[in-house]
Amino acid sequence: MATIQKIRSKGKLLITVIGIALLAFITEEFFRATEAQRNQNNGVAGYINGKKFQSAELSQLVDAYKSYIAFTQGKTNFTDDEDAALKEQVWETYVTNKLIEAEANKLGLTVTDDELRNLMAEGTNGLLTQTPFVNQQTGRFDASVLKNFLDEYKKMQSNTSQIPEQYREQYDKLYAYWQFVEKSLRDNILQQKYQTLIQASFTSNPTEAKLAFDASTTKNNLLLAAVPYLTINDKDVNVSDSELKAKYDELKEAFKLYTDSKDIKYVAVTVKASPADKAELDKRMAEYATEIATTNDMAALVRRSQSKISYTDLPLSAGAFPEDISAELDSMSVGSVKAPYYNAMDNTINVIKLIAKTQSPDSIQIRQIQVGGKDLADTRNRADSIYKALMGGANFKDIAKKYGQTGDSAWVVSNMYEGTTMDADNLSYIKKLQTMEAGQISNLEFTQGNAIVMVTARKNMVTKYNAAVIKCPLDYSSQTSKTEYNKFSKFVADNKTIESMEKNAAKSGYTVQSLNGIETGDFFSMKFFGQPGMERHMMRWISNDAKRWIFDEAKDGDISPLYICDNGSHLLVVAVTKTHKAGYMPLEDVKDFIKSEVMREKKADKVYAKIKGYKSIADFKAVAGSQVDTVKNVNFYSQGFDPAILAKVTNVKPNQFVGAIKGYNAAFAFQVLSTEKDTETKFDQRHYLNAAANNHAGRALSPRNYYEESPFITYLKNKTQLKDLRYKFY
Repeated sequence: MATIQKIRSKGKLLITVIGIALLAFITEEFFRATEAQRNQNNGVAGYINGKKFQSAELSQLVDAYKSYIAFTQGKTNFTDDEDAALKEQVWETYVTNKLIEAEANKLGLTVTDDELRNLMAEGTNGLLTQTPFVNQQTGRFDASVLKNFLDEYKKMQSNTSQIPEQYREQYDKLYAYWQFVEKSLRDNILQQKYQTLIQASFTSNPTEAKLAFDASTTKNNLLLAAVPYLTINDKDVNVSDSELKAKYDELKEAFKLYTDSKDIKYVAVTVKASPADKAELDKRMAEYATEIATTNDMAALVRRSQSKISYTDLPLSAGAFPEDISAELDSMSVGSVKAPYYNAMDNTINVIKLIAKTQSPDSIQIRQIQVGGKDLADTRNRADSIYKALMGGANFKDIAKKYGQTGDSAWVVSNMYEGTTMDADNLSYIKKLQTMEAGQISNLEFTQGNAIVMVTARKNMVTKYNAAVIKCPLDYSSQTSKTEYNKFSKFVADNKTIESMEKNAAKSGYTVQSLNGIETGDFFSMKFFGQPGMERHMMRWISNDAKRWIFDEAKDGDISPLYICDNGSHLLVVAVTKTHKAGYMPLEDVKDFIKSEVMREKKADKVYAKIKGYKSIADFKAVAGSQVDTVKNVNFYSQGFDPAILAKVTNVKPNQFVGAIKGYNAAFAFQVLSTEKDTETKFDQRHYLNAAANNHAGRALSPRNYYEESPFITYLKNKTQLKDLRYKFY
């Protein structure tokens, strides 16, 4: 009781102490939560529909896609540019899937398990027929083959599988590959559903259908005249501020930015091997070429040469080698050595020795029994007993069951092991499989045990090569790198402003280049591919520090430090000249373009006023700067003509004169010399209604060219305000 009264007497003090402790606890938890949130945000590669996309997730998707390429194409080696393009493709695919998924959810569109099963049962989808799970008789995907693999993989995970330990890595890769295929199938089905719905929303009308029919079944031969607007001198055209403002207001939507962008100027130096560096490598490669012809330890030589390709004493498919190597192998004779040659695609000097060439199955179906025992001697004895029983006619599956295994068949495909590092057991295992005939049984001995293997089928015989390759990059030496760095470092130190950099670059042997309107995602896209003076796209090799400086630190007019990029192969200095915030670009930023548009239109008016009363091509010939030529087979769908011409060319009669026509860069007139009409094709209104509607949908859903996305996807990106932060990590 006294103790309780004592506590009560100290009540205020106690409350204060508890309060401080509680505050400390809350503060600690707050900082823990803040730190956790900071760590999570540090890995954010972007936001799609307001949801975070982690860089680790992107890396997993890239690895899965590489597994897919390895299994379908046999390609396991990627150049830096190929790797960057692959990452961009994965990102764009992921973003597109997420955007469509969000729209589909609003409409209640889903992909059911039954739909996926039906697709698999049909077995003809291209993604499925490229998998190893194909029925050899029908050539179709076989779900039962997949089920056998998944069952075996599940057993492998629980350590009850018959799969040898040294072979489990390949099964992991095959499982990851199937996960990628399955997800891709679901994404594709959902996209097809959604696009079908979008396509159904486009329509046409009988008038358009008839015009489309007439335009596609008529071809005209024309005498075409053009008067370019360039015939009007710039000084003869005056442009007022009010005209610029009016044109800006008219085109304002074209100047809307959905994300921040930057204009930059930069000087980039590519560090290349000097003549002395090349001479040194040429000398070494010549020595390797002599040694490779006679050595008894090929693996040691290739390893000592620091080749980019390790040697595996095993016949491999052509696709397991880089393209330049596989291109040489077929023309080489066994035992020959390809003298050192330079490959510009990967900047390497190469030596090849073809050790053997053989016809071997790309896919081998096997069943096996993994044998264990009290010790290695007991294991060998058991394996001998099993082997003798099988050779005596015993049933394979019955014996497998005695040892707790199924004895089911599984396919071993070249892509599962080519391009991987194999130990001695793995190597002997694959070598033996490649030489066994269908129906043959072998007792294979490994360091830790035995496997009784039966080959049940072989398919797709291909040429395989046992080849030793010494592929060495033509790298610059440390002395060359130091010389280039010192020279460029002095240039950067001496030029602290953009004006100074531009003024003095040429004197030092450098070129100042410009890139305008860079957005964060452009570091990975093809938007600026082919920039003059760059043998590789700058956005592919610019360092992460430089990317972050441009977008997170630099102010307009700032010049960066000297950046060492791409493992030292490039040196870079960047200046930010202009920052464009999301929203409408101000008139001042697009004034040059607006002025050129106004001047073009005013020139067009001047030319048109001069020629609008002309009645023949002869009148046009008399105009200074005019051009007259004959063109054949022109109709509404012809490529390479001003749309203003194509809009007039349908239903024009022979010898009829049409003009004047105000085009984009010139005024035109034409005379129809002759017309060819397709009289065999009959007008089918329903067909042309559907064709016109599909054409409208195609323009919305199809990319404009190989490297662009469809206008519809662009619309969804802008609508959701996609935020791309990959530049912080890659």
